[in-house]
Amino acid sequence: MQTLSLLAVDRERLKPFFTRVPELFEAHHHHTNQDPNGYEELLYKIHRPYTNDMLDMIDEWMGLEKRKISGEQEIMLRLFLLAIRYPDTLLFESLDDVLVNDIRRLSAYLHFSSHTYTIWDDDTRKGLAKLGFEIPDTEKADPFIYGAYVGTIELIKDLAPFTCFLEHDVPRQRLFQAALAAYGRE
Repeated sequence: MQTLSLLAVDRERLKPFFTRVPELFEAHHHHTNQDPNGYEELLYKIHRPYTNDMLDMIDEWMGLEKRKISGEQEIMLRLFLLAIRYPDTLLFESLDDVLVNDIRRLSAYLHFSSHTYTIWDDDTRKGLAKLGFEIPDTEKADPFIYGAYVGTIELIKDLAPFTCFLEHDVPRQRLFQAALAAYGRE
């Protein structure tokens, strides 16, 4: 994915975004509806072994309703979070349909359990589109669509000049995802 994407990247189109990453990140991450303090606390509260209470804290921060899954599915979900390794997304195919029905929820679990996966967000997709990267919309956790989303943000992060990397407590994936979300809303 990244090798092919590198051939089609319009670096000139990226430059205006890169100059604004710090400002865009601040606009998104520190917005009141993002609960930046809650986010930063969760980075340290979510750890192995993952518990239902930890997943509930993520759901609460995301503003999601309580999970409606069986005990067996809870175990499958926790094993999935232990087994998946960045940047792999094909492991999504091992989950049953109930667990992959909400890409936002699953991507948030991945983000807080690994800090490397990015949270699925429609504004981020719009920001990527403004930079020339079209990621299809989906509600299901499709391994290829989410893999393209994660890989594209990783590619942008790899191409970014050092001035984009702020001294902050958030992972770099969150820094770029937040900046892309603010960029997509403009």
